[in-house]
Amino acid sequence: MHYEYAVSPDWLTTTSRPHPLRCALSVYPLVETKEARYGDMDVNGHLNHLALEALHEDARARINEQYVPGTYDPTNRALRLVTSQNVVHFLAEAFWPATIKVGIGIGGVGRSSVVVSSGLFLNDRCLSVCDMTLVLVGDMGPLAFPDYNRELMRKLLLRLR
Repeated sequence: MHYEYAVSPDWLTTTSRPHPLRCALSVYPLVETKEARYGDMDVNGHLNHLALEALHEDARARINEQYVPGTYDPTNRALRLVTSQNVVHFLAEAFWPATIKVGIGIGGVGRSSVVVSSGLFLNDRCLSVCDMTLVLVGDMGPLAFPDYNRELMRKLLLRLR
């Protein structure tokens, strides 16, 4: 495919399609089932991209609570997870009604950041994958993850076949 660019392609932050293994539910250590809502449809009857992204977001919040317990406790916000980058690929259409399986896991661990990876599946078809980079911060900026949290993250790493 050929594009006509308004700026240098190096300025753009698009990314290639996900690795085929990312589109297998078996690589995700945690799986939840979610029901699509009637209100998630667009005028074409598809589940819209914002509704699909909300499924990724909800799964992320659940796993974040597992490796940084209390991260959403409003009475104790000493450690916070903030978004650095979010990459979402929409790979297939889905229609309402739908029961969607949401796979979630840790794609990578850095000193003060973590990549949380999720996939949405309808039957055995991958609808979407998402990789969000989150940074652990305190009042003075980024913080290294403590060993305790790193150990929790390791248990949630994506599984290679």
